[in-house]
Amino acid sequence: MKKNLLLLLIFIALAGLAFWLWRGDRGSTITGAMSDFAVPDTAAIDRIFIADKQGKTIDLRRDGSGWTVNGIPAKTFQVNTLLKTFIRVEVRTPVPMSMRSNVLKAMSTLALKVEIYTGGSEPEKIWWVGHGTPDHFGVFCVLEKPDEGRSDSPFVLGMAGFTGMINTRFHTRLDEWRSTDVAIYPDPRKVTRVTVEHPSTDSAGFTIEQNDGRFRLLSSTGAELPIDTMIARDLFTHLRDAHFEYFERTFSKAQQDSTKATEPWHVLTIESSDGKSLRIPFWRKQPYAGEKDVDMNLLVEDVDRMHALIEDTALVVVQRYWFDRMVPYLSQVRAKR
Repeated sequence: MKKNLLLLLIFIALAGLAFWLWRGDRGSTITGAMSDFAVPDTAAIDRIFIADKQGKTIDLRRDGSGWTVNGIPAKTFQVNTLLKTFIRVEVRTPVPMSMRSNVLKAMSTLALKVEIYTGGSEPEKIWWVGHGTPDHFGVFCVLEKPDEGRSDSPFVLGMAGFTGMINTRFHTRLDEWRSTDVAIYPDPRKVTRVTVEHPSTDSAGFTIEQNDGRFRLLSSTGAELPIDTMIARDLFTHLRDAHFEYFERTFSKAQQDSTKATEPWHVLTIESSDGKSLRIPFWRKQPYAGEKDVDMNLLVEDVDRMHALIEDTALVVVQRYWFDRMVPYLSQVRAKR
């Protein structure tokens, strides 16, 4: 009996030693220094730099007014998604020795480099984000730190409370990072003047002046007119959060230049109490090929969308359901008697 107990204890000791050696041979452990991918204090992150193997880069930076991407305003919610990933990421498992070589070989051609900065000129951490696992529940990643080097052992990462692959959150498609803001005035009372022009119909233009919720309507010649306050209030309400749908990338540069050179259909100019002015021209948009109306007649104009120019350079597509209410005609705003 004692002999059997001694053999059992020896077996357990040897098994424990083998397990310890197995873990030590992996180059890093799950709790080791080169597997601490998470960044607990995301408020300290002021820059995220993403680069792919094709040479495309995304440079996200935080300034006093929010986040920018490659120097232009970025989508706040998409950046926040990255910040949540950095704080909630978790190591699911180390990559087995038998798979390590193949995983690293694939990552050498596919992985994205993600540099995470927290105030310094050097990144605090660098994630090498690779491909997904066969079960689509994890992503192969390698951690690097400027002062410690790069781990030679990849890990499978996931995220607490999330089922899927986090690598889709890291990409270098600039259009998908750019802000879709057109007009953002959370407090419309700070908008002091709105001017709507319809260049092809001069008499249809107007200006609405606002002073603490009280509206004053002026014709294009400056004459004061009775105003439909419901229509005016609706217009100003739509200035709270107006976004475009997508960038117009189906046009060649010549087509874009031609559109910008033609007379706009509408022009909206917004002036605010901080002295800033925003001018947005709109143009009619051609329908999609073969698009028909409810009577099955081919459309000659897109009845749901139109083009707009933002930041004086970017041609975008906006939905008329929202923006038509921001550029009404004088007859719609003038009070009916």
